[in-house]
Amino acid sequence: MRAALTDGPLTVAELGHALTGQRAYRHLRPVFDEGAGTLIKPLTWQGDMSLGPPRDGVATVQRLDENPRWRGIPDLDDAGPRAITAYLRAYGPATQDHLHHWLGNGLSAGRGRIGSWFAGLGDRLVAVGVDGTTAYVVREDVDALEAARPSETVRFLPGHDQWVIGPGTKDVHVTPESRRDLMTRKANPVIVGGVVCGTWARKGDELTVTWLDERTRPDEAIERESDRLADLLGRELRLIMTSEPSRA
Repeated sequence: MRAALTDGPLTVAELGHALTGQRAYRHLRPVFDEGAGTLIKPLTWQGDMSLGPPRDGVATVQRLDENPRWRGIPDLDDAGPRAITAYLRAYGPATQDHLHHWLGNGLSAGRGRIGSWFAGLGDRLVAVGVDGTTAYVVREDVDALEAARPSETVRFLPGHDQWVIGPGTKDVHVTPESRRDLMTRKANPVIVGGVVCGTWARKGDELTVTWLDERTRPDEAIERESDRLADLLGRELRLIMTSEPSRA
């Protein structure tokens, strides 16, 4: 793979074509047809490659050893606390269960090891209450958290977007339990004030929004987000809004 990437970044499909053109790797063609995640992920973890610049909206991969900023894989006990603080800065306030979901279930870091990394951060972390649950933020983010104000902004996100997958679909603050299966199956979420309240799908120029929440559907805000999506795509969209209260 490193040899295939010597001349620059490739899409996963291009990388698969380069590799499976060799007799020794022809058996990997079905793996690349399915996206090659089982190959790409371990190679990125090992430092063989990283994500490259997207090309026409398609992700690429590139060699990492030719990046002058790459200093090699850090020591595990250095990487662990860095991973915890990075997660909390992206998704905090977050509980220790969130950390075990992300680093334990997601990356197979042991519970005891995650606990020792967390304890070692000491006063770099601040405990805050979220609906009666103790959660944590990085100390330098406390002022921004206190200054934040509630929002009812509507956003259309892609399936498995980081906003939903980061805390995990079990986090009912983001994904109500009745909508968990939809999010796990990669439905595109409609987010209102940070909460999954519906789904959206586009087929050609037709955009269908399905409202799944018990609150009144915010039609004007949905229309504004539809217009924003149309601007991003550079095309007119015909908006269709439906409700499925049985899923609320």
